[in-house]
Amino acid sequence: MSKLKPRAPLPLLATLIVAACHGGSAERNVAAAPDHGPDQGNAAAPAVTPAPAATPTPPASAVSIKSNTGGLEFAYGWPAQVAAIPELDHWLRDNADKLRRDAARAAAADMAEARKNDYDMPDHSYQETWKVVGEGPALLILQSEGYVYTGGAHGMPLVTTLFWDKAAKRRLGAGDLFDMGRLIPAVRQAFCKALDDERAKRRGAPVDKTDTGGIADFVSCVDPTKQIVLPVAGHGGALDTIRFVILPYEAGPYAEGIYQLDLPVTDAVMAAVKSGYRGAFSVGG
Repeated sequence: MSKLKPRAPLPLLATLIVAACHGGSAERNVAAAPDHGPDQGNAAAPAVTPAPAATPTPPASAVSIKSNTGGLEFAYGWPAQVAAIPELDHWLRDNADKLRRDAARAAAADMAEARKNDYDMPDHSYQETWKVVGEGPALLILQSEGYVYTGGAHGMPLVTTLFWDKAAKRRLGAGDLFDMGRLIPAVRQAFCKALDDERAKRRGAPVDKTDTGGIADFVSCVDPTKQIVLPVAGHGGALDTIRFVILPYEAGPYAEGIYQLDLPVTDAVMAAVKSGYRGAFSVGG
């Protein structure tokens, strides 16, 4: 019967096992780890390259569209504040193109007629510039002024309005803002007085209601509903003024020019504003 070999003491056996387990792996771990140099401590996080900064959108600039060709001098423009609204800027560009094409066709037709009948035809002209006359959180109010000449002794001034609903991104008409059936009675008395006061200034004498000169509208109160009406910001951000624009030949001769009457928003006027836009108005303009 063979003799059993004595077993190693347990502490020595444990030491040998630990040494066997760590003997080959320690070198590989050290070799795989990056050398950060002395006193480096924990490994630093890999460097991250920052993303390039986004290129800021350049601010909008005022728009001026001009041409002078084919017997037509054309100019149309709007401010940077309006150009910054993409949908409105797009509509104005389309409108400018349509107006230019229509005016160019009219100029070409008149020039052809002039050549046919052997007389000189002066160039036509269309000029219109928009400006902001009121703005709030809900609405942007624009008014344009310009001049159209298609031959004859003189041209005609033009005035146009544009009401922009910011949230809906669409154009509005005066009827979208006002109940016209309530607005006109609310302003008629003040409108007629303001018109006669302005007539007196321009004519150098009070209006003589009996001296019609064959044109009754030149001494009587014209119909406010047939005039250009728009809200404007007269004294601050809120729309506190109702403006009526009366073109030549409506309330006076051509020489008297455009009548522009600014009336304050009253409680009666406020009641005529459609409820959805009443918050953009203020009494006491």
